Amino acid sequence: QVYEFLWDEFADWYIEISKTRLYEGAGGGGEEEAKAARRVLVYILDTSLRLLHPYMPYVTEQLWHHIPRPSATEDQVAHALMLADWPQMDDEVPLTTSEEAVSSFESFQALTRSIRNARAEYNVEPGKRISATIVAKGSLKDEISAEVKSLVALAKLDPEQVIVVEAGSDEAKAAAAVESVQLVVQDGVEAYLPLSGLIDPVKERKRLEKQSEKIEKEIQKLAGRLQSKGFVDKAPAAVVDKAKNELAELEDQAAKIKSSLEALS
Repeated sequence: QVYEFLWDEFADWYIEISKTRLYEGAGGGGEEEAKAARRVLVYILDTSLRLLHPYMPYVTEQLWHHIPRPSATEDQVAHALMLADWPQMDDEVPLTTSEEAVSSFESFQALTRSIRNARAEYNVEPGKRISATIVAKGSLKDEISAEVKSLVALAKLDPEQVIVVEAGSDEAKAAAAVESVQLVVQDGVEAYLPLSGLIDPVKERKRLEKQSEKIEKEIQKLAGRLQSKGFVDKAPAAVVDKAKNELAELEDQAAKIKSSLEALS
């Protein structure tokens, strides 16, 4: 659990989002905002290293000496992580939590993942910035608006072509009217990514046509094997079943490519 938290939550999300508070080039620059981000970063890393120390003593000890930490007390033999206090929880005092904040951040994560998945599905170049219109309701709209610079960084959006609008507004209706990829993230949150910014239609058509030709050849080859009595009668049942499954997958891919080509026409 410590590993999953440190890697999946702290490294993947909080550190990346903190960059938008710490660096001017990423949208940060506010002194108080940067200080708050640094305090949280150091606190979480310090606590995580203490928890991991019994399992990774040498690495965590080395890392711990590179982060800000309290001065050694008079009764300490050495100022080392192995002698540092183990993180404690007071069972009588509940942890300060906010279900609303957690829910809002989960919505932000789902939105980011949806845009990333759309980029991958449409083979958008990794470094290309795209435009987006985010549609959300009420307080969730305000939360996403407050983190729009983080969304820009994590989903590789064009900061000058990203807007967050209220669901049902004229801006939301206008976004839906443009030829776009519509992402229904969850109840109350949608995103519209204009197709014109996602792909180059000419290049995409050539790529899909080339891919279609390759798959059609594979389908013909595999279908020919399955139509051969010598193969079907003599090959083990598992091999025949595998060939049938591969053919079904290829036919499914061909259908998707055909649909994409029709959408481009």
